[in-house]
Amino acid sequence: MKPRTTLTLLAIGGACFGYIWFVERNQKTTRELADTTARVVEIEQSKINGISIKNSETSIELSKKDGIWKIEQPLADRADSTAISQLLSMVETLRHDSRIDFPSAQAAEKLKEFGVTESDLRLKIKSDSGKETELLLGNDSAIEGKVYVRVNGSDTVYVVRNALRNQVTKKAEDFRDKKLAETAPSLVSKVHVKTAEGEFELERKNTHWDFVKPLRARAADQKVNDLLAGVLNAQVSQFLAEAPTPEQALSEPRATVTMSVEGEKELLVLLVGAAPTGDDGKDKCFAKLSSRAAVTVLSNAALDPLIKARPNDLRDRKLIRVASDIVDRITIEPHGKPKIVVARKGENWVLKSGESESTINEILASKLLADLQSAEATNFVADVAADLSQYHLSEPSLRVTLSSYASENRVETDAGEKVLAKLLFGPPEGDNAYCKLDDEPFVVAASKNLIGSIPADAILLQPLDVVDFNPDDVVKISSRKGSDTTVLEKRDGVWKVSGEGSVNLPAVQAMLSLVSHLRTPKWIGPVEPASQGLEKPEFELHFESKKGDQTSSLKLSVGSPYEGENSLHATVSSKPGTFSLNKADKDILSAPLLHHP
Repeated sequence: MKPRTTLTLLAIGGACFGYIWFVERNQKTTRELADTTARVVEIEQSKINGISIKNSETSIELSKKDGIWKIEQPLADRADSTAISQLLSMVETLRHDSRIDFPSAQAAEKLKEFGVTESDLRLKIKSDSGKETELLLGNDSAIEGKVYVRVNGSDTVYVVRNALRNQVTKKAEDFRDKKLAETAPSLVSKVHVKTAEGEFELERKNTHWDFVKPLRARAADQKVNDLLAGVLNAQVSQFLAEAPTPEQALSEPRATVTMSVEGEKELLVLLVGAAPTGDDGKDKCFAKLSSRAAVTVLSNAALDPLIKARPNDLRDRKLIRVASDIVDRITIEPHGKPKIVVARKGENWVLKSGESESTINEILASKLLADLQSAEATNFVADVAADLSQYHLSEPSLRVTLSSYASENRVETDAGEKVLAKLLFGPPEGDNAYCKLDDEPFVVAASKNLIGSIPADAILLQPLDVVDFNPDDVVKISSRKGSDTTVLEKRDGVWKVSGEGSVNLPAVQAMLSLVSHLRTPKWIGPVEPASQGLEKPEFELHFESKKGDQTSSLKLSVGSPYEGENSLHATVSSKPGTFSLNKADKDILSAPLLHHP
């Protein structure tokens, strides 16, 4: 085959492929063609901005502006976007079961027979482009549940399901938005509630709510948001005449809720009146929202939680309102004891003492911050505490300060420590203790369990690893129980004992393995020999180690039981304080080191 012939064939093949790709791929399939042909009208719901409905009872005009549907006639109100979407979806997907086409000469007479010329049921749809499509619904067809319909300007009659008639025969009330307000709760910046029992006012700054009246205090954000959502999203049971009547008691309402909305100049005011008469109205009330013309009937369940709330019901019970990620230091000041400073170092926590620092139990530090953040007041004791001495807070038993810390001057902050929150605690009394945030005038009660979880001694923050040494370096072990003392020495890598008996090597190896990585469930606090049974310990272990020319020693003492039978008080010479020793570990440490004949 000649090269020119080959190139010609390739060009023809490319042209065919291009035709298939660019033309045939855009052609509808047989099923798609059948589906399109069966449709009565072609509309795109998202581009519809007007709807006119005419039936035997009324004419309804609906319009959409800035994405919001409204009723223009026979009344002015917000429209229910869901109801309109259902109507448009039905028209958009409306398919006929059959169609009847008439010659032009017979059309006028025949169309009249089907009732689709001067129909009392009309639906007109207007699009953004200005195009109008009007459907005229006529008589019932011979097939039950079907109706004749015609597109205005056409000589074709379609047989469609009767569901379209059900939509067109709706009243204006059916298209009204049943949700009380269109305002999102997140846009409300201020709310004032006034009832016969009193009044209170709340203001939102950023994401937090605070009381403005009758006191200045933190409010519970989630509670306020939930109550506002309940009111604004309340479903209207009934729309009434626009002018309130005396029996509705809206001229002297039992509650008035006034809201400031971001971006709106006008206040949003809700008046709550009396209950409608009859059994159907016993759990409802008349209400009038300033943004809607009509008086409405609402459920008490939606309104009462807000209008019957009292300030203490909505107050923030959290002791502090501080984000954990900005806390760099926790300072604990127990009365009469040294100050404890726990500081962040990168992703970790350390114990600060001047310029020096030491490792701590980081889980305990993180838990302390989490406990303080989640701690709640068990009771509001006093709104104004002029005399702190009566609450034992003039000289508190404990101060806890949360602060952020910048090591150098930056654009957003100066170098140094910035106090975020300072808590004062009195001594526990029963199940609670008095507590006060330093920059607030209130005194509250806090659980004694919270105070008990705050370490009042740096010993309690020590890492849980009590001992860490190489058991192979141990050259001498002394074990004393009561008046009995056993001494073992390692000579040429072999454990020896002077006197009777042979070395219980498995017990020695188990004891050394345990004590070399000894870990405690918790540190108890400072050593108190008399109360902890450490004046005369139940038993003691003394280890001597040698590595090269360096020698070291370690003494472990075990005292009386701690919190029941499963643990004991214990100390080691390498660390301050008393720790909890599991009974199972104690049994290994106190096992006989010798086999006696």
